[in-house]
Amino acid sequence: MADVPGIYPGLIQQEEVSFKSAVSEYTAGRMAQFFNFLALKEHSEKQFFINGSYGIATIPYLFVDGMTIAEFDMEIFNAWIFNAAPGSSGSTEIDIKIESSPGSGWFSIFSTTPKIDSTAIAGAWIGVGGSLSGCVAPVLTSGAMPLFVAAGSALRCDLIQAMPGAQNCGLLLHYRPR
Repeated sequence: MADVPGIYPGLIQQEEVSFKSAVSEYTAGRMAQFFNFLALKEHSEKQFFINGSYGIATIPYLFVDGMTIAEFDMEIFNAWIFNAAPGSSGSTEIDIKIESSPGSGWFSIFSTTPKIDSTAIAGAWIGVGGSLSGCVAPVLTSGAMPLFVAAGSALRCDLIQAMPGAQNCGLLLHYRPR
């Protein structure tokens, strides 16, 4: 049995669903397209921000911008690092660590952590699978796409390296319920 394609089918018209009118297979198909469209496109975003001049932080700087707890089983399907103003040298590296329960140990969600160096353009950003001069794209652990996270797990952001003089960077995680 094939999946119904997840495309936006347009709005369903009143005449298709009026009282005592037959709901056609066409309408049911359009509803299935819309439900699958939402399942594929709708998501949430966790933002970890490092505001201002962050190149003066003691490195590594752990628990940047707090942490978040997964309220439900979820899948992380993309991560984006960004930097507003590059520094004078070096690179900025951000890691996201996960812990399944308090005291069980923190582990990176990346097999390649995202980095932006001083040669990158101002306002640079890069996500999983991306390519941009001066940037290293994040790779989720073991190349898992998506990365599954169990309910109750905690996620934190760590600043591993920081460019001197750099300003305003962060990491965005895109996820959806599983």
